[in-house]
Amino acid sequence: MDIPQVIAGRFRVECEIGRGGMGTVYRASHLGLERTVAVKVLKKEVSADPEVAERFMREARTMARLRHPRAAMIFDAGRLADGRPFIVMEYVEGSTLADTLAREGTFTPERAVRVAAEICDVLAEAHALGIVHRDLKPSNIMLNERGVCVLDFGIAKVLQTSTEVTRTHPTTESGLIIGTPRYMSPEQCLGNKVGPASDLYSVGVIVYEMLAGRPPFVDVLSSAVLVKQATSAPPPLLALRADVPRPLAIATHTLLAKNPAQRPTEASDARRLLEKSIIAPRREMPEQEIAPFASTISYLDTGRAVFTRVAAACAVLGILGAVFLVWAGSGASRSSAHEKSLSAATSSAASNALAGNALRRGETRAAEQTPPQQTSSMLSPDAARRVAAGISHGNVADARPLRMGEGQTSVAAIHDESADGTTHLFVFARRGDQNFRVTGRAPLDVDGFRGAKWTQEVVDLDGDGSDEVLCTGTNARGDRTHTRRYVLYVPRTRQTYTLRLAPGANAASAVRATWSPNIVNDAAQPFRLALRQRAFTAPRAL
Repeated sequence: MDIPQVIAGRFRVECEIGRGGMGTVYRASHLGLERTVAVKVLKKEVSADPEVAERFMREARTMARLRHPRAAMIFDAGRLADGRPFIVMEYVEGSTLADTLAREGTFTPERAVRVAAEICDVLAEAHALGIVHRDLKPSNIMLNERGVCVLDFGIAKVLQTSTEVTRTHPTTESGLIIGTPRYMSPEQCLGNKVGPASDLYSVGVIVYEMLAGRPPFVDVLSSAVLVKQATSAPPPLLALRADVPRPLAIATHTLLAKNPAQRPTEASDARRLLEKSIIAPRREMPEQEIAPFASTISYLDTGRAVFTRVAAACAVLGILGAVFLVWAGSGASRSSAHEKSLSAATSSAASNALAGNALRRGETRAAEQTPPQQTSSMLSPDAARRVAAGISHGNVADARPLRMGEGQTSVAAIHDESADGTTHLFVFARRGDQNFRVTGRAPLDVDGFRGAKWTQEVVDLDGDGSDEVLCTGTNARGDRTHTRRYVLYVPRTRQTYTLRLAPGANAASAVRATWSPNIVNDAAQPFRLALRQRAFTAPRAL
């Protein structure tokens, strides 16, 4: 070894345990505490560069701010007698994810999601501190009996939103490519500015490799991998691993979107997206659910079996034939009004058979036709309820007609799932002779506020001639403090604004009110005022 036997007078070096692009890692013991630690020392050939040395020392400052139990903690930092910087870190026992994959090949979907979820936990805290890892890869992920430990934030970039200003470190400005090509995001490969979404792309690559046994892009030339990362769509995961649940494949390809704006915005969102992909479908969505882009879904649809489509078509034709026989046998004595009602039921049965459990899967498919006796685009309250009940299988707490654009018939309905704690607001619309379809939805029950009693009102809050829907939730399950939650949905823009009001809150104590982040936008001003007025003037629950 080309380093002193004892570093800084208190760390006795025992052996080398790893080498990287910038330095060498040694196992050592603290002479006073008799604790095993890891010491990372910058290589001689690069330590003469003051910018590289500064970046290395910045690793110490960056990691010292991160105190997550699944991130290696830093204990000390300094320089050797020859000027080479070093840092002293927590010694983490176990096997790297890279070694585990080389030994086992692939993971089960459940295990892959569990590993990725724990990585996202670390990233969520790091990103909140303004830290982007920028070099996530299997060799930087340690696995042991405690789970995952993320190593080496050595090239992490301190975002401009943090207290440490990025421009003071020219080595991290746009144009410098740092990282491992197989796991780098497209924007990082192009030398562009990176953010938290770049780390989430790397998580997507790691998930892909855990499931498929290889990263999306592999080539002997690093330059070729960079080009593919930046320009090429990854091979469909299902083509390499057919037993992967399709929702998990969609979630993985969502993380691998070329455009950072099409990936989850936060690591916590990515974790929820992955975890939901391996559980049975439920009528539940988080308050800001990540919906995969249509291009991702159609890309994965290319290999689906023709037999499934044929079977579905036969089932629909069979139902239509049975209903027609019932209608034909009813006789000509039925009144014209009853015939029209039966025709509407026929359309509803066929549409519902085609849709299956569309609401449970969160899909937006054709449903029931408008009752034929309605001649105007604005439904009656009774007709609105019939439309909503036909689409949502009768589980409707409230339904109201909506004023929307000219020639469009719309309904707002609360789909009551208070027993499960997953109640939603749905908006159904149709134009002309088309069938109704789901054009908007918003979760009403969310984590910490479930099983509530929900009411709705329809009102034009911004004076644009189109209605908005304001839902009020009270008496949530287990809530003895009478918390209220307001959800304002704007069908025209499909925006959802929320306000959660703690007990005893009023206009003068707004600190006890929790707003959705998008309420600060200029376009949200009329809705913010409406929510505030309604919330702070409503009578308190006794």
